[in-house]
Amino acid sequence: MAKISQESVERVKAVTLVDLVQALGLPTKRVGKQLFIPCPNPTHNESKLDTCCIEINKNIFNCFHCADVRGNSSISFYSWYEFGQREGKFKESVLGVAQVMNIEVRDERGLIMKPGSNTYTPSVKVISHKLKPQPIQVVDAFYRAFLSLCPLRQEHADELMQKRRYSVEEINLHMFRSVPTLEEWINIYAKLKSLGYPFERIPGLSQIFQPDYYNSKFPRELGEEGVFKDTNGKEHNGHWFYALSASKGYFIPVVNEDGYIIRLRVRKDSGSPKYVWFSSTHNIEIEDTITKARRNGVSSGAPISIEIPPDYLKVWERGVNVSNLFQTGTLLVSEGEHKAKISAKTFNVFAVGLPGLGNFNELLKLIRKWKIEKLIIAVDMDTLQRSDDSEESVKKQATLMEIVNRFAVEVAKLGVNSVIWTWNLNDGKGLDDLVHNRKLPIEFNLNTKRQRAVTLDTVHSL
Repeated sequence: MAKISQESVERVKAVTLVDLVQALGLPTKRVGKQLFIPCPNPTHNESKLDTCCIEINKNIFNCFHCADVRGNSSISFYSWYEFGQREGKFKESVLGVAQVMNIEVRDERGLIMKPGSNTYTPSVKVISHKLKPQPIQVVDAFYRAFLSLCPLRQEHADELMQKRRYSVEEINLHMFRSVPTLEEWINIYAKLKSLGYPFERIPGLSQIFQPDYYNSKFPRELGEEGVFKDTNGKEHNGHWFYALSASKGYFIPVVNEDGYIIRLRVRKDSGSPKYVWFSSTHNIEIEDTITKARRNGVSSGAPISIEIPPDYLKVWERGVNVSNLFQTGTLLVSEGEHKAKISAKTFNVFAVGLPGLGNFNELLKLIRKWKIEKLIIAVDMDTLQRSDDSEESVKKQATLMEIVNRFAVEVAKLGVNSVIWTWNLNDGKGLDDLVHNRKLPIEFNLNTKRQRAVTLDTVHSL
C-alpha cells in the first residue's frame, strides 16, 4: 500500500492535543495552563484526573506514573490511546486521528486514502519557540544567591524540624527557605540585580508587564521599558519586571550528580498538589492579554534529586561528581526529595528522589554510569498494600505495581541486583514516616526471593 503523503502527515500533526482529547470525548480538568486527562495507557486504570496532563500551549502530554507515556503530537497520543504502545502504529495512528477530526488523507501519488476536510483550525495557540534554561552553573549560582536572601518562616522551620526532624544545621545545609512575599522579593530582586546576576531563562522566574499607568509596587528602575500591544491592538507603555512563579510555601533545592542546584521544588502551604516545580514560561508570541503575558521564563522539567549523607554533603564541592565523593555501589530509590534526603541520612546510603514513580528512564542511564551493584526500591507502601478494598484502591495499586515491575525488569537488564523494602502500611506510608516511628523495613530480594530484616549493617550487602 502506498505511503501517506508528507503533506497529509503534517496536516494531521497540526491537530492539537486539546482538540483531539475533546473530539474523543475524554473527561478533562483544567488547572491553569494544564489540562488533566485520563492516561491514554490502557494498563493505567487510575480513576482520578491527577497523573496525566497536557501542557496546553506547549502541546505536550505526560503521565507522571507511566515512564513511556509522553509525547508532543496528536499522533503519539492516539497511538497510546488506541493501541497501547508508543511506536509501531504510526500509519494507523495518522489515519485514526484523521478519522476522529474528519481530515482528508492522501497517499504519495495524490490519491485519497480517507475522505475528509482540509479546513481544520486549531482552537488553541501553541508556542513554536521554546527558550532554553541558562547553563547549570549559572542556574546554580543564581539559586544559591537567591536562597541566601530568602527568609525561613517559623511555620516552615517547625514543619522541617518537628515533622521531618531536620536539625538547624541540616536545614541550612539543604538550603530550605520560604518563598518570599512580593515586598521581600522586590528587595531580593534589587540586591541580585545590583550584584549582576542574570534573571532571564532561570526556571521559576519570568517577566510580567505593568503599564506605566498601573500603580505598581515595583520601582521602575528595576524594570525594562517596553510597549505591549493588547488583544484590541492598543499599545501600552510600561515596564517588564521579573516575578516569581510561586507564592506561599518553601523551596526544596534539587541537586544533580555534580553537586549543582539545578531546580527548585516548592512545598505549598495549602492546596493540591502539595509539591510543585518552581517553573515559568515564555508566551508573548501567543498571549495578548497583559495580565497573562510572560517573557524570558523557562520550564523546570522534572529532574531527579541526588542525595548523600549530611557529613558528605558538607564537603561536596560543585563540579565534583558524586561517584568521586561517596561510595555509589548501593543506591536507594524513593519518591520525592524529602524521602531521599532522610533516607540518605538515616541509612548512610546514596539515594535519589524520583519526581514520580514512572519517571525512571533518566535514572536507568545513571545506574549504568555509576556501576550500581545493589538497588533498593523504597516506594510508598500504598504501592504494595491497599488501605481498603475499594475499586479505586485496587486499580491504583495495580497501576503502581506494574510500574515497579517494569522498573525492576529494566534494572535487571543492566545486571544490577534489586531489592524491595517493605513494611506495614500502619507504620507509615513512606520510608521517612517509618524511620520517624523508629521502625525498620523488611528487605525482599527480587532475584533470590529471600527476605530479611533491614539493619544499618545490612544496607550495603546482598
